[in-house]
Amino acid sequence: MTIKAVGEAHFDVETDVLVVGAGAAGLVAALSARELGADVIVLERDPVARGSTALSSGLLPAAGTRLQREAGVLDSAALLAADIQKKCGGLADVVLVDALASVIGPTIDWLSDSHKVPFVLVDGFTYPGHSVRRMHGPPRRTGQELMDHLYRSAVESGAEVLTSAMVDALYC
Repeated sequence: MTIKAVGEAHFDVETDVLVVGAGAAGLVAALSARELGADVIVLERDPVARGSTALSSGLLPAAGTRLQREAGVLDSAALLAADIQKKCGGLADVVLVDALASVIGPTIDWLSDSHKVPFVLVDGFTYPGHSVRRMHGPPRRTGQELMDHLYRSAVESGAEVLTSAMVDALYC
């Protein structure tokens, strides 16, 4: 990918936020930007918005969620961060791990409450290396199911998702 100077370039379309990639991260970014009132266009290279999440189980570790509290699971961002550090031998960037551990729980609750993504707390299974049950995913536990919900939510929120849209240069 090339980065080009805007210079005298002319663009037929303008938007507040341009998201490159309609995987889980891109669609969640689009939802967040739309919630803040931004005009959002998402460009996806593939013919369908899936990303690598569609190939996964769609499970996300999150601490301190409403689902955990309702199930009587005591968890915190600090405990999640400690489990991650223990699992990776303390080699992960502390600031990054702490930041991610502190926002994933509220993000799961936000996606569930504001965008009707039907997360469930996986019952009867503690993910290896985790000290409590904290894996959240869609009812059928497929990444494709999660992606379908995120895509629907993004489109319903007003984000424009364009597929088969190859991005080969960015202008700044």
